[in-house]
Amino acid sequence: MPSERESPVVTSVDSLFTQRSIPSDAKALLAEFDKVIASTHPLNSKQRAQLPQVIRELSHSLTDERDKRHLGYMNRTETLSAYTHYFMWWNLVRLTKLFVNMSDRFFSLNDGDICLDIGSGPLTLVTALFMARKELRQKKLTWYCMDISQQALTVGENIFYTIASRLGCQPWNIIRVKGELGCTIKQKAHLVTSANVFNEVLQKQTMPPDYLAKKQCQNLISYAQKTDARILVIEPGVPSCARFISLIRDAFLRKDFIPVSPCTHCEACPMDGKRGGKWCNYVSSTTDAPKALKHLSDSAHLQKERAVLSFIAVQNKVTEEKTEDITFRIASDSIRLPGNRQGYYACSPLGLLLVVTQTQLASGESYRLTLNTNKPLRTDAKSGAYILNLD
Repeated sequence: MPSERESPVVTSVDSLFTQRSIPSDAKALLAEFDKVIASTHPLNSKQRAQLPQVIRELSHSLTDERDKRHLGYMNRTETLSAYTHYFMWWNLVRLTKLFVNMSDRFFSLNDGDICLDIGSGPLTLVTALFMARKELRQKKLTWYCMDISQQALTVGENIFYTIASRLGCQPWNIIRVKGELGCTIKQKAHLVTSANVFNEVLQKQTMPPDYLAKKQCQNLISYAQKTDARILVIEPGVPSCARFISLIRDAFLRKDFIPVSPCTHCEACPMDGKRGGKWCNYVSSTTDAPKALKHLSDSAHLQKERAVLSFIAVQNKVTEEKTEDITFRIASDSIRLPGNRQGYYACSPLGLLLVVTQTQLASGESYRLTLNTNKPLRTDAKSGAYILNLD
């Protein structure tokens, strides 16, 4: 049974959502992304006046009317405009913050490397990565950007080239691919990415989630080269998507792909989203979001106080780090406990933890610590989690 000491020794800490790490030039562009779009795809006065209402209608379609929405919704000019002005902007905000805080090893790409973004839409993920990782801007990368909407790809390519120009960099080579997951590309990829793809797949599927996860895992691996390949899957932080992420993580492990982030271990997922259990998702505050974007949210009556996502980044042919230390990642809001203390659920190689402390912790923070005694960890009666006292 796991054991603890009265005050565990914390040896390191990191975070998935540190705003400080974002390059200053990327912050400036995020703050004025509406001006970037205005320079590439300007709206007339009528379209601008109608924009908040169209955004609100699209939000309603994306959330409350998912079963009625056609998957090619971004082929409509009005819808695509609302998406780029609002949803793409929000996604850039959350993805740049995530990418700049992820492992340098995961993004260690070289000149000539091939990358694939599935369900690329207006190239949101590609643009966010270019903005977030300054060391990659100088790399000669080729990106296959795949989507069923050729119009979205074209709009996104124009925005990406404008962003690269404003950053004073040569853009990556973009190859647009009209198609969906499963269609063929000419080269195997060093990096395969997808964002907000499988939530739409899940809505239309009747097959069991575990079977679907195994199938989509194999589809993603089929695009990757056999050695030193990386795969990144990002989905909305809702229970169904978190369950899928946990299942596809297990499928990747069976194919010798090692979790790089957010997982701190290769053991069974303790937050696998089974009925009644905890599900893995990470929350980022929006208090530091661009003022113009928050004003647009208010105009559309879509106030957003936090951004939530579930994701998995894996890499093959890497060795799991062996250590006697315990590393865990916070994956919940705070829970008020007696004695002016707070609890947080966390993922760890021991299983689910309930971390108890008087200190304010944040979703996405990772801690490494040493447990030095043989005193068994107590178990929380409600959740079954091991109780870890940090103070």
